[in-house]
This record gives sequence, C-alpha cells and structure tokens, in this order.
Amino acid sequence: MIYYDEFGTWEASFGDRMRDLVGQPTIDGLIASDFRYVEDAGDFISKSTNIETISTAIGEWLEENEFCIFHGTRLLPEEKRSVVRDGLRPLAATDREARLKEIFSSHPSWVSVEGNLASVIEDVGPGEQQGGREGQVHFSLSRAGLVDGFNHYLTHGSEFDQCVARRLFPDGTGLQLLEARTDPVLVHVRIEGIELIKGAHPYFSYREIVEMGEIPGLGSTFLNTWAFKVAKPSFDIATLKTDCCMMQRHPTSPERILRTEALDHLLLK
Repeated sequence: MIYYDEFGTWEASFGDRMRDLVGQPTIDGLIASDFRYVEDAGDFISKSTNIETISTAIGEWLEENEFCIFHGTRLLPEEKRSVVRDGLRPLAATDREARLKEIFSSHPSWVSVEGNLASVIEDVGPGEQQGGREGQVHFSLSRAGLVDGFNHYLTHGSEFDQCVARRLFPDGTGLQLLEARTDPVLVHVRIEGIELIKGAHPYFSYREIVEMGEIPGLGSTFLNTWAFKVAKPSFDIATLKTDCCMMQRHPTSPERILRTEALDHLLLK
C-alpha cells in the first residue's frame, strides 16, 4: 500500500522505474544538484527523456500499485457510524436537508430563514450555482495537504454545507454551527492505481493530457516529489502539503474504508 507522504512506501519501486528509464548518470546529476523547487527537480528528469516516455512509465507504475487516499469532513455521531457501516456516498443535495436542519435549528435567526433552506439546497446542489459538488466524492492524495494545508473541510465540513451556510447566514454564524455541532473525521480509503488515475484526471484522461504535450498532474506529483527527495534526502514530503486531489462519482464501499481517524486532538482553526 502506497502512502504518498510516506516516501518509504514507494521510493524503491518508483525509483527503480526512473533509473531504468533515464540511466544512472542522470540520477548522479540529480544528486549533485541544488534545486530550490520540486518542479525544477522533476523537469531535470523529464528533460533527459521525453514527456510521452516518462508519462507512460509513470502511468504503468501507478496502475500496478494500490494507494491510500483521504476524505476529510465533519460528521454527526450517527454519520460516523454510517461511514464505517455503509462507506461514502456521492453528494445528493436533497438528502442533506434533515442534517442541516438539525445543525442550524439552534441559530437565533433560524425561524426567519428556515423557509429558504430547500431552495438554497436546490441552487447549491442540482442547480450548481455554487460549489459544483452534486454527485461527487472528493479525496486527497496527501494526508498532510488535507490536514495541514487546505483543511477547511475538516474545520467546517463539506464544500456543499459551507455554501449553504453562507447563503443562509452571510455573517458567518452558520459556519460556526457547522464547526460546533460536528466532529472532524479523516477517512482513509484504499484505491487501485487505475481508479486513482481516473479520479485525478476527471475531465481529460491521462492519455489525452500526454497527447497535449504535458505530464499529467498525478504523474507529475510523484515525479517531482521523488526527484526532489533524491536531490535532498533530508527533505520531508509532508512539508509540501501537496494539493493533489481526485473525484469519483460512485459510492465508496465499506470494504475500501481502511479506517476513520478522529482529529479532535488537532487544534484546527
């Protein structure tokens, strides 16, 4: 199982593939380099071959492996149990009405805005006026990125819930209730490499991006990180807080849930 932030879980297999592709002299040049940015290290490797060759090699490596990805959210007590029992489901906006009523009902202005809830849910969900999350489940490749970087999902919940909260309570008090009434949970999910590739490139396929003359985002993430780590062995990948996300439009079965991690101990702001 590959955990992106844990270099030891993928260093050997990925490194062997790259060494076979570009040769030891290129690796020696990488080790002797003094790159400041991870992208520069990746470019150094890719320039020693060509985009199609290196992208294909990385794509094959991805397909051969299994990965852990992360879904961050905030949940009510029963929802925590539901994730373990039933897995994760794509957003169905109309199914959120009861939970949002439960969360917002203690707001001093609830009586005056309750009648707007259904129409706001319709706008933000099926109407896609904000967020654009209907029918989707989102994940992060990097635990550090989700917890320490773009952690608003863990501080206030789903993008959808936050959009509804802002529409109903523009002063931000709805977001405060989302935080107060729910608990932050990080869901660890197992995914096959071929599904990871699809999820990370939902609009243009991995192959289509290669044909455009670019290394696809997921491949570039692994290449840049590996190359920079080879050049600077003491570098801690987690400090990158890598923003590499993926989206799926089908449920995540409970068999794919590796564990749920409570983050109450983190002083999330």
